[in-house]
Amino acid sequence: KNIVIKKFLLKKIDYSETKKVSQLIYNYYKELENTGISLPKLISYKDLTFKFTYCGDSLIQILKKTNLDDKFLDDVIVQISKILQKCSSCKVSMDPHIKNFTIKNGIIYYVDTFPPVSKEYIQILTNYNKINKKHIVAHLNTWKPDKLRYHFLADIKKTSNLNPNLYEKSKKYFIDKGFIRNFSNKKVNSIIKIENNNLFRESFTLS
Repeated sequence: KNIVIKKFLLKKIDYSETKKVSQLIYNYYKELENTGISLPKLISYKDLTFKFTYCGDSLIQILKKTNLDDKFLDDVIVQISKILQKCSSCKVSMDPHIKNFTIKNGIIYYVDTFPPVSKEYIQILTNYNKINKKHIVAHLNTWKPDKLRYHFLADIKKTSNLNPNLYEKSKKYFIDKGFIRNFSNKKVNSIIKIENNNLFRESFTLS
């Protein structure tokens, strides 16, 4: 548990684009790194194989436990909120699904670098998947900096077996701190609808 090797797969994008996509993944990693959030250290990469330092256990598995105390849940929410805030302030898009966070020695890390959310990557992706272009763009628009907190809440709401207090505690924290004003269930449900529809859409992929 010192190194994590991630081998990214291209489904619709032609493999002739491997080196270009690999460079875009690296560029996106550096963009995330520049926000100052906690990330696994990138050790090396070649083509679509990336080696990172191990950054702990999947947070989603821990948050499925029902006996978590309020102090732990509050700390998780505060740390994730800081990550979302840094990305939002730096105008960096990301997928804030709870599965993309890990925890090690009490520190929460964001560990998702694929797909790289950049105009160049989206252009390549939609060129190879024109039939789903509008759905891909709509999907990735929910990852934009100004939607991160709503997206985080949407993913918690739709993920089964999570600690039942996580959603309400997260929503209350975002509202109390002024990160969300005039809270709208409609915005949460809209993100869930977009993602769920794409999940079953023929030929839909982000790679």
